[in-house]
Amino acid sequence: MMDPSEQAEAMAEQTLSSTRERLAGLDALPTHEHVAVFDGLQQELSGVLGALGQSAQGSR
Repeated sequence: MMDPSEQAEAMAEQTLSSTRERLAGLDALPTHEHVAVFDGLQQELSGVLGALGQSAQGSR
């Protein structure tokens, strides 16, 4: 079982990989659809950062 630090690192790596893939896919989308991708990424990244912040506070 992973400790909280390892879990946070794995979550960050997974999120980074997913974000890169979604941004790379923008070229295949019409420009007007980019906003929805950016909005979704912003929500996801905010959620991950919040979870990582809570994890860091809980491990003190």
